Amino acid sequence: MKLLENKVVIVTGAGQGIGRALAKGLAAEGAKVVVAELNGENGARVAKDIEAAGGTALAVRTDVSSESSVNAMVSETLRAYKNIDVLINDAAVFPASSVAEMKNEEWDQVLRTNLTGTFFCARAVMPTMKQNRAGRIINFTSGRALAGSAHGAHYAASKGGIISFTKSLALELAPHGITVNSICPGAIDTPQPKAHVKSEEEFYAKAKKIPLRRVGQPEDLVGPALFLASHWSEYVTGQMIVVNGGSIMW
Repeated sequence: MKLLENKVVIVTGAGQGIGRALAKGLAAEGAKVVVAELNGENGARVAKDIEAAGGTALAVRTDVSSESSVNAMVSETLRAYKNIDVLINDAAVFPASSVAEMKNEEWDQVLRTNLTGTFFCARAVMPTMKQNRAGRIINFTSGRALAGSAHGAHYAASKGGIISFTKSLALELAPHGITVNSICPGAIDTPQPKAHVKSEEEFYAKAKKIPLRRVGQPEDLVGPALFLASHWSEYVTGQMIVVNGGSIMW
């Protein structure tokens, strides 16, 4: 029997990068995956790939910064699969801007997508999980939350907020049998972090400073997510798993 056989898993931001790897990896372990993605074409493509590999998936266009969009996605999930076992909050944006030059609208967009979006999604699945007296919520933060980010204070602040939100929600939901944890990636080989350096060569040069001598791949996040989504982590809540090749030892 597969680790997540017949479990219903929502993955936000699953149309690309880490989210796509998570959706495919969890589907391979038997999960029915809801690909909650703002880019409808990307989301549909990932769902199609999962089904072609023999898995089960549903693509739902979702704007996590919109409470109504999140609620509609959760309602569609329940209509299709009648349950929600796991929520993985991965959707995020990271535009580059110094604090001095940052426009209020950009600050608001990043906080609303990354932090408030995590809040919207978690709150939307809570009634079902409370009714089941079981559930897993996994929030993706970032090494930028620990080390800060020049030209990315809004992103670092949002990801730091996710760490505190995760601990607080874990305390709130523990009496209901629901665990809440976070995963903190380091440098991962996806388009988003590459957009913040002058060249791919500069990005890959970071590997020289990482103890494991390579940047991470999206697939490196699948194992930690599977652990937190499965019965193997029943006694783990309010914690953060750092996946960064040793670049920050927490």
